[in-house]
Amino acid sequence: MPIECSKIVEKKNQETFYDIDFKVMGSAFDIHNRLGRFLDESIYNMSLANACIDAGIKANSEVTIKVSYKDFHKVYFFDILVENGIIYELKTCRELNSIHKQQLLNYLMLANINYGKLINFRPENVEYEFVSTNLTYKSRHDYCFDTRNWDLQNKQYKLFETILKELFADWGGFLDLNLYKEAMIHFLGGKDAVISPVDIIDNGKIVGRQKIPLLNKTTAFHFATVKKNFDIYCNHIKRLLKHSNLETILVINIDKEKITLTTVK
Repeated sequence: MPIECSKIVEKKNQETFYDIDFKVMGSAFDIHNRLGRFLDESIYNMSLANACIDAGIKANSEVTIKVSYKDFHKVYFFDILVENGIIYELKTCRELNSIHKQQLLNYLMLANINYGKLINFRPENVEYEFVSTNLTYKSRHDYCFDTRNWDLQNKQYKLFETILKELFADWGGFLDLNLYKEAMIHFLGGKDAVISPVDIIDNGKIVGRQKIPLLNKTTAFHFATVKKNFDIYCNHIKRLLKHSNLETILVINIDKEKITLTTVK
């Protein structure tokens, strides 16, 4: 199995989610009022899981989900899985942001369930955000590759493309960008072999060295999630090329169901 959860999960409908969430959030507010807002995330995690269990709600902490392809493996951890079908991610930060939401969306899609919630205990009042998705394992395989600006003649690039397409075929699309990137680095030889410092040159002088994943000595690759103005984005990639000894950067842009492969020279 390419994606395995340590607990059996089951989808919940929206009505069931709201019924369960009303009780969970009541416990979260009570914990915030009782313990205050300056404790570690792990303490709120344990306290909320215990409160759910005391209220007759099934709750499991630190549930794992393992994503695999051939000899590559990556493990993610959910904070709390409630009633085997709702994920709660707890935070102790200044405020919730889009990165937190994307993290939870990634978990929901990996688990193939619909509903979850972010809870932040650090603010004066509990901050929370409902997160949901209608994407399923099946619908996440409804994607397309755009290779119009990809060098189809280069054998190394073709191998790169083949590995990438195999990952998408196995896992589907829409997942965490770093998952695909880490897997690609693994299959190209691992971090030590792939990620190398590249000299950055300005006005004929080396002004620093930047670590960049390389396909070979003159070709780098870069994963992105650009939703608009992709041409402008690629122009900045060209500026990097101009100020290094690299000749080519392969850009893999993942925008929902569209994966664009671009050879920037």
